[in-house]
Amino acid sequence: MPSFNDWLHPRHWPLALGLGVLWLAARLPLRAAQAFGRGLGRLAWLLIPRRRLVVRRNLELVLPDLSEAERRRLEHESFASAGMGMVEGALAWWGRDERLAPWVRYEGLEHIEQARNEGRGVLIIGGHFSALEISGRLMAMKIPVDLVYKPARNTMFERVMSAMRLRYVHGLIPSSNIKAMMRRLRDGGICWYAYDQDFGRASSVFAPFFGVPTSTLALTGRIVEASGAKVVFIHPERLPDAQGYVMRLVPVPEIPSGDPVRDATIYNGLIEHFARQHPADYFWMHRRFKTRPEGERSPYL
Repeated sequence: MPSFNDWLHPRHWPLALGLGVLWLAARLPLRAAQAFGRGLGRLAWLLIPRRRLVVRRNLELVLPDLSEAERRRLEHESFASAGMGMVEGALAWWGRDERLAPWVRYEGLEHIEQARNEGRGVLIIGGHFSALEISGRLMAMKIPVDLVYKPARNTMFERVMSAMRLRYVHGLIPSSNIKAMMRRLRDGGICWYAYDQDFGRASSVFAPFFGVPTSTLALTGRIVEASGAKVVFIHPERLPDAQGYVMRLVPVPEIPSGDPVRDATIYNGLIEHFARQHPADYFWMHRRFKTRPEGERSPYL
């Protein structure tokens, strides 16, 4: 965790201010905290036009049958949902277990418990839904989980984020350290990996996501085959009207299939299934379709 002296340089003051606001928001009741988060998301819609255009383009690609007015409403709701996710992240970092526990219901924990009883590791795969950060905390209240993550570019924020997450997870594994993930799974550990991002062509295949050929990492099958781990998909559902969250765990025995494209198709299909149910809660701000098959231009140009 950064020391007081680390924050004295002016370049870190905006981050300190932002974290301070989130720390205060984490003291609010859940309903008020989520309402504040929605406000932050709407402000982001105004202040970050580049991301607004990315969301707009993504929605045009994945939901072409919606009218333009329907997509614009979904665009606004997507930013509001992302803002809630920021404040919920603060609840994950600074909330006490006894406060968070009444907010969550778990479905499918028995799939993880069964694997652990068999001495097998568990690879939890999921997508970037806006309740992702708080879902890590809620799951860590039940199981010792290692988060596989992409380190933040801002080194000061990375130090803060790592320190806060290590207060409740078993460990953190950079997504570039596949060997560490393999060791943990072979030892019977539980790793959580959301890899629904565009990592380019290296180690990726094209698989459909909402009918669009999408660059998707192809390492999952090999990791599972080599480690003997069980694959479980997680969807963190945010319930309406501040009723809390459902951590929904679904076994995925089809992975590994022996075919990387098939594995990627199954993974993308699971995310699509839940994203269609809760489209505003998926993280459409990422340029998910940037890498294209040969001869296709990026849709974000």
